[in-house]
Amino acid sequence: MPDKKKVMFGFLFFFLLISLFGLVSAKPQVITEFVGDTNLVIEANVFEYYAINSGAMVYIHVFNKTDGKMLDNTSVDCNAELTRSNGSLILEGVPTFDEHYWVMSRPSTTIVDRGKYALIIHCNSTNTDGYKTFFFEANKYGDGLDVAHSIKFNSAMFFMLIFFMMALIGCIFSTHYIAKFTLYWVAHLIFIAGNFSIWQFNMGYTTQFTGMAGVWKIMFYVGIYAVVPMMILSMAWIFYIHAYNEHFQKLIEKGVDTEEAFKMTNKKKKGWFNGQ
Repeated sequence: MPDKKKVMFGFLFFFLLISLFGLVSAKPQVITEFVGDTNLVIEANVFEYYAINSGAMVYIHVFNKTDGKMLDNTSVDCNAELTRSNGSLILEGVPTFDEHYWVMSRPSTTIVDRGKYALIIHCNSTNTDGYKTFFFEANKYGDGLDVAHSIKFNSAMFFMLIFFMMALIGCIFSTHYIAKFTLYWVAHLIFIAGNFSIWQFNMGYTTQFTGMAGVWKIMFYVGIYAVVPMMILSMAWIFYIHAYNEHFQKLIEKGVDTEEAFKMTNKKKKGWFNGQ
């Protein structure tokens, strides 16, 4: 029958590798705009990513496609629509003209859900018109997951995993109860920090499958709520081991042989993974 410690260690190591390294990879560049066949050229400061629950100002410039001349509201009228990825309308209105450009103000209560959106701007004059559609995504951070962020996060998680496994191995195979106590709490704190980091990272960049972020959130709170009961159990366990060792030592000092001392202390109960 395989050693229980090795089986437990192997299972935990496999689970952590699957959990941490199936997590993050940089997203491919998204297409942010589509230019139609138009006679008016429309440009606006629409970015690829925006943060949810935050406002934004969009400045729209309109040019004549033939001569490149900037146009104003004396000859051009513009309107804008903001839609979800399924085409449902969120916001529709007429931008305000301000000297050389149109301004569209989006309130912070408009985009509250993660996902993909489109801003459609349509402008027209007496003899010509034009339109432009901008596609963007909304998440918690208002930024995309690029290669640099992905490498930094995976590297941090890798080193955290190494420290966690070292503490776990030491906790399982150490024979001194003080070492076990210390290494357990090191592993427990790394477990909490790791789950918090993965939870926040997923919640920040994810626009789909946010349920996985919820799993890491639950694991984080499990680690937090386990602190108090595990602290009580740890202190009780240390007290028991300390009392046992003290009683055993006194019997030895009185001249009782080792075997008899074991019997008189109710046959030394195995502590946490054979702690002494």
